[in-house]
Amino acid sequence: MGLRPLRRTSVATGLTIAPATPIAAAGPAIAGRVGHVEGVGRLVAVVLEVSDLDRALAVYRDGFGLDLHIDDHAGDDRWISGRHAATSWTQGDFLHFALYEAKDDQPTHRAQVAFAVEDLESAHERAVRGGVEVVHTPKPQPWGRSARYRDPDGNVIELTQRA
Repeated sequence: MGLRPLRRTSVATGLTIAPATPIAAAGPAIAGRVGHVEGVGRLVAVVLEVSDLDRALAVYRDGFGLDLHIDDHAGDDRWISGRHAATSWTQGDFLHFALYEAKDDQPTHRAQVAFAVEDLESAHERAVRGGVEVVHTPKPQPWGRSARYRDPDGNVIELTQRA
């Protein structure tokens, strides 16, 4: 089952984030290496714990154009309680992305998250203007082009554009 077409433009930033591409459509070099785990569905949420929510919010909103909203769920459930910034893609297949304040002073680090964009050059310029640390500038990849950046907690954020 593939992802349905979806383009989401952030009201706050004007950046258009393109839909994810079904792995099979990415080409034989990628599709041939992807497995399936019986009884497990696709990814529906990505949560990063950050050392400074306001600083991370500025990076992901201003540098990457995500339309994040601050909220605070009361309770003592480590996984869903507390102050956070989040957005969800609800048209087509659902995906939730959230930044939570680290509960034990141990933020997520060395993770990699990728976002598809329609115009990598514009997205890269926005990231640079937003003060995001550049790991590498836009360059060719087997599926198109990508650029990578590092957030304040050491996670790698990839912006990618299909060929």
